[in-house]
Amino acid sequence: MLHTVISYFRMALPLIYITATWKFADWRNWKKYYPSILFIVSVDFFISVLMYEYPLWTFRGSLMVPNHTIADFIIAFITFPNLTLLYLSMFPYKLHWFKQFVYIAVWVIIEVMLESLFMFAKLISYHHGWGFGWSCIVWIFLFIGLRLHQTRPLWAWVLCFVCTAFLILYFHIPVTTFR
Repeated sequence: MLHTVISYFRMALPLIYITATWKFADWRNWKKYYPSILFIVSVDFFISVLMYEYPLWTFRGSLMVPNHTIADFIIAFITFPNLTLLYLSMFPYKLHWFKQFVYIAVWVIIEVMLESLFMFAKLISYHHGWGFGWSCIVWIFLFIGLRLHQTRPLWAWVLCFVCTAFLILYFHIPVTTFR
């Protein structure tokens, strides 16, 4: 029963992001955030390609989302663009660094709670040494990276490639054996 309810929620979540973005985001200046949206979509696809034959996590199929690929496309084309526009357009750029830290922490906590819900319902599984703790760290880097990309895009790409190199080495992702 819980699996079914959360399966429907997983499908409703992109609609929740769309609604929240429509209501609260800075749509008039969407071009200002467009490069960061492309950044997060590019990173998602880069990771999907990198881990195609050696996945660290897999989205399980459910009633509305039949497989990992469809789930990843929904995340890449609906969830991440809306999340990015909402997150960056509401970011407290001019406030004290502590308030910015709290803002980032709130977003991380929300996404970690959502992932824990999906993990509890077995809609996501972890492999090859990856676990929920690693996902929490990725959410931290994702929100820091988005903020960094908005003001210093080159540094965000450097952070992305350093983190990717670390993951390849730490989790022994066999990139040399890929086709």
